[in-house]
Amino acid sequence: MNFKKIVKGSLAALMCLTLTACESSESGSGDSGSGTDSAYTPAGDLTSYVIGTYGPTTGPYAVYGLAVTNAAELAVKDWNAKKGTNIKVEKADTQGDQTQAISVFNKFTSSTKVAAIIGGTVSGESIAVAAASQDSVKIPMISPSATAAAFTDDAGNNVFRACYTDPQQAAQVADFSYDSLGAKTAAIIYNADDDYSVGLEASFKEEFTKKGGTVVASEAFGTKDTDFSSQLTKIAANEIDVLFIPNYYEKDVMIATQARNLGIKAQFVGCDGWDGVLDVAEANDLPNLEGAVFINQYSPDMESVQDIMKAYEAEYGQPINSFGINSYDATMCLLEAIEKAGSLDSAAICSAIASSKHVGILGELAFDDNGDPIKTPVYVTVKNGAYVSYGK
Repeated sequence: MNFKKIVKGSLAALMCLTLTACESSESGSGDSGSGTDSAYTPAGDLTSYVIGTYGPTTGPYAVYGLAVTNAAELAVKDWNAKKGTNIKVEKADTQGDQTQAISVFNKFTSSTKVAAIIGGTVSGESIAVAAASQDSVKIPMISPSATAAAFTDDAGNNVFRACYTDPQQAAQVADFSYDSLGAKTAAIIYNADDDYSVGLEASFKEEFTKKGGTVVASEAFGTKDTDFSSQLTKIAANEIDVLFIPNYYEKDVMIATQARNLGIKAQFVGCDGWDGVLDVAEANDLPNLEGAVFINQYSPDMESVQDIMKAYEAEYGQPINSFGINSYDATMCLLEAIEKAGSLDSAAICSAIASSKHVGILGELAFDDNGDPIKTPVYVTVKNGAYVSYGK
């Protein structure tokens, strides 16, 4: 069994903001009960408890936070209709900010007394809350979308994720670029202020080089930047087969358009942060996005996702994305685990999650000893202004 480490360093300041509670020992996710706060009692009972879910539902990453929180709500609604229960969902907006996420966690565990959490949405806020829970209430949490390795690596047996990690997906994109696209040279442009982007850059570079490829340039920018001409001009001076753009969708659109305007003809490849580019792209951006390939949890043309896509749009008036579908599966997995545990005790729920084999929209969801899932990657390309499974 793999044992997880305690978060140190910069997260310590955030952890001190949390509720204090009795400390307990920590163990891997497969442990059946040590490391939870036995004094914590969620509100309600097995038919009427509350699930908390949080993320940036306003601001630049709102397309992710809304999908995660809305899909969790939809899953609970469907569960209630099927089971005759009265489980509730409390949604909270963090704007992707770690300090706000800690405040939400404190409210969930001190006032609302939730039984478990679906979230966070982006990696930074998720890591902060996972770390905070180690010195406070070790409440069960499953993130549909926190891809940074530290989310589960630096936390305890109460922390799980339904998406693959940044190192996993970046390495898979590097393998795909080298093996399937035949790329031998690559360049990278990434956000040095963002943990997600930084982690993907490092993992892609390591794997692509290990395969025998050459990363000829890796250029960084800041979160507030909108002009990438300096970085892209340096990249354009090289002959490259692929340009790896490991950022969130708004930056991806701007970078793709500016890269094409500077004459860069390389194949664009990316990770799951690309999911959402078509929501923010203008008509004149679409030719620049054409043919871009990114790894994702799903593709909208998959048969298994058609029902949830229709149901979500009918409920919320907008399309669902990969993290929304992951959130629906993760929430259903959590609800099944609570039912299996037959208790709102955090240790019992964590044990039930760890042994889960939930069959959901995206196939079986199970967890390794670190709280991470084993998932088969899906590659999506932008074709004629739509997302299509690569190779179709």
